[in-house]
Amino acid sequence: MYPDPKRVRQKVTVYLDQYEADIVAAHANYLGVSRAEVMRTMIIKEAMEVLGIDLDDVKPTMAARAS
Repeated sequence: MYPDPKRVRQKVTVYLDQYEADIVAAHANYLGVSRAEVMRTMIIKEAMEVLGIDLDDVKPTMAARAS
């Protein structure tokens, strides 16, 4: 059904306090994208940095697509 079944997204729950939620919402509004996309991008970027994966070899960032 899907070209790559591993690319089907799974639901993940994250609990944020009001200040954290407001920051995510403000960033999403600024970029004109969904909060889910902001959080997904932030999580993957942080994980790649921690794991030492070169970010230059990755698809264009959300900010680059928004501009």
